[in-house]
Parts: sequence; C-alpha cells; structure tokens
Amino acid sequence: MRIFLLPLTTRQALIYCQRGPVKAGTTPRLIDRVTTKAAETWSNWEAAESGWKKKVVTYGNSALQRIPYQEWSLKSFPPSNPKLQAEQITDGKKFDVIYPGNVMHQEDVPKIMARLARERKQLHWNRFIGSMVAMPFTIPFGLIPILPNIPFFYTVYRSLKGSDHLDFILDNRLFRLKSTDEVEKLFEDLAPDSPDFHFVTRSEIVDGTAPPEKLILTKDTHNKVARVLKVPELGNEVERAVWQVTRQMREQEAKNAQSKDSEKKEEPRLIENVQKKNRKM
Repeated sequence: MRIFLLPLTTRQALIYCQRGPVKAGTTPRLIDRVTTKAAETWSNWEAAESGWKKKVVTYGNSALQRIPYQEWSLKSFPPSNPKLQAEQITDGKKFDVIYPGNVMHQEDVPKIMARLARERKQLHWNRFIGSMVAMPFTIPFGLIPILPNIPFFYTVYRSLKGSDHLDFILDNRLFRLKSTDEVEKLFEDLAPDSPDFHFVTRSEIVDGTAPPEKLILTKDTHNKVARVLKVPELGNEVERAVWQVTRQMREQEAKNAQSKDSEKKEEPRLIENVQKKNRKM
C-alpha cells in the first residue's frame, strides 16, 4: 500500500491510497458485493445512447461530481479493523507517503494528512447516518431514485472508514515520507513556475495573513499524473479535484471583486457624510 499526497493549489492537496494486491481466497464483504453490482449496473446504463437510463446516469454523475474531492480520495483507503491494526503495529509496518519535495515542505506533510483525516470525520459520520435514515424512504419510489443513492451512500461510508484508517496510520506513525525523483520531475514539468505549497491555519485565512491561493495543477494535467506515477485511478481523482478547486477559486474571486465594487460605491457617500459633518462644525 502506498499513499500519494499531491498539491493541487498552494493551500490544498489531494491524498490517494494505492492498495496492494488482494489476497487469494479473500471473500468480499456484503457491502462491497452490493456496491460492485450497483457500479456494474451504473456502467451499463451509462453505455446507453438515450432513454431514461441515460438521463438517470447523467443526473447522478452530475450530482456525484460535486461530492468534495476529499471524500472521494479518502474512500481509496481500505477499511481497517482491530485485527488488521494489531498486525500492522506488531509487524512495524510502514507505508510510503509519496509527495513532491520540490513543491511541499516535509514538515507540512503530516499536518496535511491529519487535517484531511480529522477535520471532515464528523461531516462523514453525519452524512453516513443521514444516508442510512433516508434510504428506506426511497424504496417505494422504485429503482430510479435508489441506484443514484447507492454510490453516494457507499462514498460516504468509505470516506468515514478511510478517515479512520488514515487517522490510525498517523497516530501510530506507520508512515514513511518519501519524495521521489519521479514525482519531483512530474511537478517540474507540470508546474515549473508555480509557488510552493504552504500549510495555512484557519486563523491565518480569517485574519488575512495567509498568502493568496494559487493553482499548482491545472486542467488537463490529470492524464500525465496518472501515466507518470503509473496509477491509472489517479486520473479521475485529480481531474475531479482540479475541477472543484478551480471552481472554488473562481467563486472566491467573484466574491472579492463584488466586495471591492461595493467598497468603491460606498466610499463617495462616506466622504460626503464626513464633509457634511465638517461643515456643521
């Protein structure tokens, strides 16, 4: 098992777990069998050229695209359990955390991992319980509303379990930081002029002392990331994450511009009020 930590912007990073090969003779759990069947059905519907199946898939994919990339990436971690945890501690197992040392500072890597594991854990739990409660009420309406719920339900469930597993790895220091020539060269090629990633706290963002956020990975870089790192699954993860952070940054820029326009419009009125007060005095 390897863990990739890839900077998306100067503040945000994508974490992804590449699992090892499945042991022969292992029986998949019920939740995995159900969601695998749902994924196969979804894929078949997606292949339809038109009709209600195609419409359902189009709507569902659009909704799933908006699930935060942090949750998608956390579900890449295999679910942990007490037996597995005991074995990993006893064996002194260490997992490589691959990151670009020419873009990210080594001391920031554990902080980023901890933030991704812990900040969203309560949100994952709340969504998981909400999905559990809501799913029975969708049954009377037939398969159409149920199947889009299954991928969402599974994503939330696996995100929660992924958070737990990552948290366990951090608490027991079962990781080994590793910046490889391969990943450093990748970021040199993709973002030669981008500023470095900097871990910023919430207080720095609130009080305005944090440096402005800038993109590091941009549109259409996902295929090269997957190809160079030899992890095909990373392509979709990076594409989704870049789309989301780009959208977030554009919305923030629009809000900032609107705020500046409001200040400019307000300024003449403030000056006029001050002048009136001075004349009265």
